[in-house]
Order: sequence, then C-alpha cells, then structure tokens
Amino acid sequence: MKKHYYLVFLSGIFGLSSLKAQEKSNLLKLNLWPLVVSNVSLEYERSIGERISLNGTLSLRPKAALPFESIWESAFDDVNNILDQAKLGAFSITPELRFYIGNRGVLNGFYIAPFVKYSNYNLTTEISVNEANYQKVVPISGSLDAFTGGIAIGNQWHLGKDIYLDWRIIGPNYGFNKGNFQGKATLNVDEQREIKKQLDDFDSSLMHLRKEVNADGVTITSSGAFAGVRTALSIGYRF
Repeated sequence: MKKHYYLVFLSGIFGLSSLKAQEKSNLLKLNLWPLVVSNVSLEYERSIGERISLNGTLSLRPKAALPFESIWESAFDDVNNILDQAKLGAFSITPELRFYIGNRGVLNGFYIAPFVKYSNYNLTTEISVNEANYQKVVPISGSLDAFTGGIAIGNQWHLGKDIYLDWRIIGPNYGFNKGNFQGKATLNVDEQREIKKQLDDFDSSLMHLRKEVNADGVTITSSGAFAGVRTALSIGYRF
C-alpha cells in the first residue's frame, strides 16, 4: 500500500511540473521539527497562479518507541504498560491548496490552506500476564489507517536568494480511522480473564475500540473518529 501512495505522490509532482512554466515556481522544503523524533517530512510546493499554489507533504517515521509518550497516555484512560512497550512506525501523505493573502504574491506571506491527509500507523506492543510462578507475554501487532481533512494557516518568508522559511502555525484536522491489531497465543481461562481486565481499562474517548480475547489470542479493532493537528517549521529552496 505504501508503494502505491509513493507513486501517487511522485506522479502528482511530475504532473505539476507539466503546468505552465514559471521562473523558479517550485519550492522543496524540509520540516525541521519532526527531526527531533526521527521523523523525515519533505514538502514540495508549486505556484499555479498569482496567489495560489499546490503543496504536498510526504512524511515517514521508522518504527521506534512512541514519541511524546505523555500525549499518547492522555488519549487513553489507562495504559497498563501497553503503550510503554509500544513501537510505532508512521507514514503520511498530505496534499493542500494554498491561498496567499496580501500583496507579496504567491509563495510569500500569510496563507490559508485546506488539505486532506492520509496516515498509516504500524504498531507493535505486548500484554503481560503475571502469575505466581511464571509470566506470559502476548505480542500485539497491526496497523491503523486514518483519513482526515482540515484547514491550516501559516506564513512563508523569503530569507534571501532562493532560501525560504515556512511556518505552518496550526492545521487542525478531523476524520475517521480503521485499524486492526492481533496477538496470537494459546491462552487458558485465567490468562484470558487477566488480559480482558487489562484491555477493559485500555480505552480511548475519541476512537471506538473493540477488544476480543479467546483461547487463540487477542484481537483489537479501531474505528470511528480521528483527529490531529498539523504544524511545521520548514526551510526551503526555490528553483
């Protein structure tokens, strides 16, 4: 699936390049903030009018421990060490249409940008059952897809020569998600009861989580609402 979206993204870039040529109408940008959590986020922007541009963001995070774990914990009622053991990988693609406001023209100044975003999250974690004389660990893995839309506001500055600074101040977005996570293991009645207890405490006020435990293991599905906030501080080169 990821390869498919990479191709769509690249096709979009080449498609934009076929538009009417303008002198240095392209910007390639790197978002600096995600680098703190080992996330690489690249943006390509092309002007298509006097005050309008198309911008595309491609973001990739290799699987690693959860960034800003306290934020994740605030989204769930009781983590029970489930998130403590989690490793997360993420991929997203976000096309947006930018409208520049003011008299400085396209690619420069304050902008408003409606956008849509597709995100894929791959998660692995584990649930532990502690008995008097042994511990059983059930590995959990799966992925979640989220589709959201929103409007961002920001400002872009020409720093000198062909160097630009883009500050996406805020971009709230809302939509829906669908996820599936499974853990295969042979569980006796007592182990099932303990895991059910842990999962009953693990819940989200935003997403609908359905949790099933039986003798063959654990299944968790996610559906319903999904929300996020986009922000960025990107350095760019115009060409």
